[in-house]
Amino acid sequence: MPPGPGFHAGGRPGCRPDLFRGPMHTPPRTGVRAPRGRVTGMLEPSAAPARTTMARNASVSVIIPTWNEAKYLPALLDSLQNQTRSPLEILIADSESTDGTQDLAEARGALLVPGDPRGPGEGRNRGARAARGDVFLFVDADCITPPDLLDAIVAAFEAPGVIGGATGFMPARGNAAERALFSLANGYQRAMTLWGFPHNAGYCFFFRREAFQALGGLREDMPLNETHDLALRSRSLGRFVILPQAVLTSMRRFRTYGYVRTILKEYIASTILYYATGRTSAERFRPAPAR
Repeated sequence: MPPGPGFHAGGRPGCRPDLFRGPMHTPPRTGVRAPRGRVTGMLEPSAAPARTTMARNASVSVIIPTWNEAKYLPALLDSLQNQTRSPLEILIADSESTDGTQDLAEARGALLVPGDPRGPGEGRNRGARAARGDVFLFVDADCITPPDLLDAIVAAFEAPGVIGGATGFMPARGNAAERALFSLANGYQRAMTLWGFPHNAGYCFFFRREAFQALGGLREDMPLNETHDLALRSRSLGRFVILPQAVLTSMRRFRTYGYVRTILKEYIASTILYYATGRTSAERFRPAPAR
């Protein structure tokens, strides 16, 4: 079946060296709260998955990394509750929040997977270790998902060779200049993916379970661009696509740290450094205060 309209396939499969070490630690599922403790290694790469299409009844695990997200998390959970396809589970990979995020997550019926504050890459990997779904959907806590997102994700896997992808992203309460800026960023993500260099801005992305595990998950030694790195490495397994659906996200980082610093340093400079060296700067922004 040819790929459906509205999303772009990645380029030719390529090979990159394995960047992951360490055992895979799977926390037992004990009701709502998973046991607290440090995860000592990244995901252990597994065998590459067979390149087959996925059944329409595939289950989706939603994984949300959090650190003091009590202000934004309810809107995301509401949007997930209003999906045309219900997720199998929602996992909150929390990193020692002090603002009530953990209590809020449990009150809303999410599975809490707590751990040390070691960055969103580690948090996403920690959530993936506890997830049971056929598909892993990773969403930032300050995003709002469109109601047909889960259906669109499962439908994307009907195209041969698709193993993962990302959505678009737009400001939730942006002015005209901010919407124009995000439109340019979306165009860059789609163009790079179409030209064979899959790009993943990280706001909202998804992978088949087997593909994510075969890739070893996200690099935890990268403070920035770890989601982009994952998309590039995925070329060795199949196609990474961009859906037409877009999540809405807050502008808190831009408005707190400033547009010039955020765009030039966090996005442009770190991306150039990644392409040049395979790494990014050790300095990383913590999530901006809720505003």
